[in-house]
Amino acid sequence: MEAEDSTKLHRATCRVLELLGLLSKYEDGLTFTDVQRMTDIPKGTLSPMLHTMEYMNYISYDAVSGRYAIGVNTYLAGKVYGGSDPELHFIIEEMHRIVDACGETCQLGMLEGGNVAYIAKVDSPSPIRLISDVGKVFPAYCTAIGKAILSEKTRPEVNRLLPKKFTSFTANTITSANVLWDQLLEVRRTGFAHDYEEITDGVTCVAVPIHINGKAMYGMSVTTPSYRLDDTKLRLIESLLASAQQRIESPHN
Repeated sequence: MEAEDSTKLHRATCRVLELLGLLSKYEDGLTFTDVQRMTDIPKGTLSPMLHTMEYMNYISYDAVSGRYAIGVNTYLAGKVYGGSDPELHFIIEEMHRIVDACGETCQLGMLEGGNVAYIAKVDSPSPIRLISDVGKVFPAYCTAIGKAILSEKTRPEVNRLLPKKFTSFTANTITSANVLWDQLLEVRRTGFAHDYEEITDGVTCVAVPIHINGKAMYGMSVTTPSYRLDDTKLRLIESLLASAQQRIESPHN
């Protein structure tokens, strides 16, 4: 019966699932050569499969290390499979609390190689607000969430995650590793990371790292149109983020 059923399996689908199962066992990822050796999938077949899975964010590729790893959409699928994840559920409750208090969009992201993958979002009730999607990926060097998480790392660790060339999204996008490092030192000093219209013109973000068992696993940000971010609102947002950070981290530290 098993032999008969196996003939009905779709070979390409089996290979995709095989790749996901393999990469899930290696937190630091695998090179193309590693994957090919461990799966025996022909190079001409493996390359477009990995490219497609990366494009769909089910796996990620770190151009610096040349390694493939599990991507944000696989992570999110795992969270759904696991049911109501208490940790993530509690964080999202805190995000709702922040949005209720300041009226701006709150996002949660995690580091995926040298990028930030957004895994949760609570929208602002305002008709003028950030339009983005869970699963979106941006370079860490020009996002508040990315800077919040990177600020916990040493300079060699940060350098390994940075691209050889910084892409500019706006006139304000950081294009220098030295400038980024100076900002990360400021994040360590103040506890807050900022994105001053570096991804989108007219949009500013403030973020804090979220530590789970002592490690910065996530970054949480509040995103607002720049014209609404006066000093009073900035102080409110920073206070809300710091309070949420403390409540989230207290059970874990």
